[in-house]
Amino acid sequence: MSSSGRSWTVDGISHALPHSELRATFMREIGFTDVRELPAVLNRWVKFIETFEADRERVEHLRTSFCGAGNLPSTYRAGLIDVTAEELRSAAGEDGAHGWGAA
Repeated sequence: MSSSGRSWTVDGISHALPHSELRATFMREIGFTDVRELPAVLNRWVKFIETFEADRERVEHLRTSFCGAGNLPSTYRAGLIDVTAEELRSAAGEDGAHGWGAA
């Protein structure tokens, strides 16, 4: 199931997620997924965790740089993140109440 060779369980995936919101989303998703589709869903979450863990050192360096200098290094370039339209609407507060919605 994993490119790292690590053995994963549902509990292990949940505990490896870096934020409580992600854990809740993961648990909701596996709870409402058809059992025939679970392997693909679980593999996607494992890939997310492995990517996050692989980038942890880079993110910590950026965090340290930002805390020390008050801005990100001039060489920093944001990458694209796979986010669904529904996730974007949710993050923006579908009603636009947070002021993050579309103009």
